[in-house]
Amino acid sequence: MADTLAKASGFSVTIRANYDVVQDTGEKIEFGERRTVKLQRPDALMVDAQESDGKRTLVTYDGKAITVFNPADNAYAQVEKPGSVDDAVRHLVQDLQVKVPLALMLVSTLPKELEERLEALDYVERDTLTPVPTDHLAGQTEDIDFQIWISTSDPPLPQRITITYKNDEGEPQFRADLSDWNLNPGFSPAQLAFRPPDGAERIPFLIRVPRSMTGQAPTPDDKNLGTSGASGSTEGAPK
Repeated sequence: MADTLAKASGFSVTIRANYDVVQDTGEKIEFGERRTVKLQRPDALMVDAQESDGKRTLVTYDGKAITVFNPADNAYAQVEKPGSVDDAVRHLVQDLQVKVPLALMLVSTLPKELEERLEALDYVERDTLTPVPTDHLAGQTEDIDFQIWISTSDPPLPQRITITYKNDEGEPQFRADLSDWNLNPGFSPAQLAFRPPDGAERIPFLIRVPRSMTGQAPTPDDKNLGTSGASGSTEGAPK
């Protein structure tokens, strides 16, 4: 699976995710989102996300800049980052401290990153109840426990992922079902580039992003292009 994603010249996938937000009382509340990810190496990425409350966010990268666009406010923020998709993901996670639970899936160094982090990996079973037959694996790193269901057919692709942030208070979980895989999308750079709509306002890029990218809780000031949150982790972020 890791080699398949790392060596792909591009791919697209739909991710339907749910994640826990631990309240002050210890209660866990689940929020959801749907993301469409479109990637074309070496330097084009688009993530179109819709939250469970209907809010939509578009995140793009074109080899020159990372852009976050909020259609509801017709506002966008942009930060320059020349390079590749790998560089952009590392910048988001390491420099901007953005929590992206599935960040490793986007980088071409995925096999190496997994090898460096894995402390344990066990085979659970062949699952015949998933939409396609899958091999169910369970693994551990220093900060998370995770399970992954990988299709048994060729190419082997992740169909479901669960992550438990075992060092976070309340041990919140992130759960994602992945579907509509396409390893040969053939996107052109223009298809994934951001073009500001008429009247769009450019605003400063804050060191925080919408929960649609982070898998995090909405907060009282969850508006425009930013949010803080309680769940998610930078564990698994590319080095």
